[in-house]
Amino acid sequence: RKPSPYYPYARVMRCQGFLILSFLCTSVAFKLLDVGAPRVGTQTMYDAMRILGFNPLHTAVSNENRPPLCDYLFGHGRLEDALATLAAFDGAMDEPVMLMYEEVMAAFPEAKFLLTLSDAESWWNNIVELSRTIALDRAVMSIPDPWDGLDRNSWEFLCSSLKSWGCNFENSSAEEKETCLQNYVRHNERVQEVIPPERLLVYNWSDGWAPLAHFLGTAIPEDEFPHEDSLALGVTIQAA
Repeated sequence: RKPSPYYPYARVMRCQGFLILSFLCTSVAFKLLDVGAPRVGTQTMYDAMRILGFNPLHTAVSNENRPPLCDYLFGHGRLEDALATLAAFDGAMDEPVMLMYEEVMAAFPEAKFLLTLSDAESWWNNIVELSRTIALDRAVMSIPDPWDGLDRNSWEFLCSSLKSWGCNFENSSAEEKETCLQNYVRHNERVQEVIPPERLLVYNWSDGWAPLAHFLGTAIPEDEFPHEDSLALGVTIQAA
């Protein structure tokens, strides 16, 4: 099993046949990967990309597209299958796909990357609020935890509830919280170390359309810049 991308922050990228795969993948017009962490405006960026004319994949919402990505990152899945998930899209964001920025960078030489930032404490509080909201909804609707009974080493379990950040957002100790905050900061630092600056936009939400449109080579839309903050993003809760 491949180690978690952030905890203890070791990556193993399998590259068998990768040069051939890279050549094949360049024919796909994949243009932008948002490498910002979950709950740092990924839904807003999804809406903004659609206004700009993109067809993005939000992998926290599109559950049917997650298995090949999760199996590659946390199981024994093939890189080819994970990248094939992007074939119908020209942009993507959120976990698990944002963890694959090195693979995407190699497979799509023309693709660009976007890093949205938040201070670590605000990010932590945002995800804790989301976790508590989901847990409360499940309790009110008497819905069992969908991860109960799963093998703790399975990719299905490891790719759930943001476990790649190395902490438990629903019931965390001070030590777990500190680990998670450090891993969040380290992710943002490493993205900027690994991705060439000409392919990466570190985006400030207060800047609006101009830097984003310029970076992507599009016209500045007349639409107001979107803002979406759905706490239940990516979670479908249904009564039995």
